[in-house]
Amino acid sequence: MARLHLVFIVLFFMGCEQAKTLDVLVFSRTNGYRHEAISDGLESLYKLAESEKWIIEATEDSTIFSVENLNKFDVVVFLQTAGDVLGVEGKSAFRDWVEGGGGLVALHSGTVTENNWPWFVDAVGGIFIGHPPVQQGKLIIENTAHPATSFLSDSVWIVEDEWYSFDRNPRDDVEIDVLISIDESSYDVDDNGWFEGVNQRMGDHPLVWTNNVGKGRVFQTALGHVPELYRDSLFIQHLRGGIWWASGKE
Repeated sequence: MARLHLVFIVLFFMGCEQAKTLDVLVFSRTNGYRHEAISDGLESLYKLAESEKWIIEATEDSTIFSVENLNKFDVVVFLQTAGDVLGVEGKSAFRDWVEGGGGLVALHSGTVTENNWPWFVDAVGGIFIGHPPVQQGKLIIENTAHPATSFLSDSVWIVEDEWYSFDRNPRDDVEIDVLISIDESSYDVDDNGWFEGVNQRMGDHPLVWTNNVGKGRVFQTALGHVPELYRDSLFIQHLRGGIWWASGKE
């Protein structure tokens, strides 16, 4: 009898592991600036999926955004997308899928994507307005309990990346939970040589946050411009936690 109980216990935990397997769609279509690190991001996500036993599909074909196709996935990762990347039918299907319980991860340039689509802008929390050159910055970890930050041993994370500024403070949205902000005194936020006339200084400057959209979850991280980050173990854990959280299965 004891042996039979052990078999049931093993099968139960195996079933739990199988239930946590994620189906992830990675979408990297661009209609505008194309980031050099897209290929590095894809390689990193494939390796992460292999270690996590996720099922992953990558595409730049926007016709995959149909009701039938999206229902196959737990999470859609927008990997450094830019510009208008979805058609009318794709937008409708994607909005309904997220609001019905789907998970969106917007990686680095979600705020540069579909800026003319109010629903998407509200979902990712804002619109990109500018950034200084790549440089080191001091990140402030505001939520240490979230899967995308809980692995960090300190409340400060020093990272070299490209630091986005936005047209609004996402913290003003009551549905948004800011996980990480940046100390603007730690980098040259006023260097706007590429965005003349733009005030990049926000004061309170969130970079990573979550949003609840209907029954769905949105994880938005502005990190991920430089290719080297996709070989950084902390950043990979950051992505892992964000994807798991967006799935609702963490």
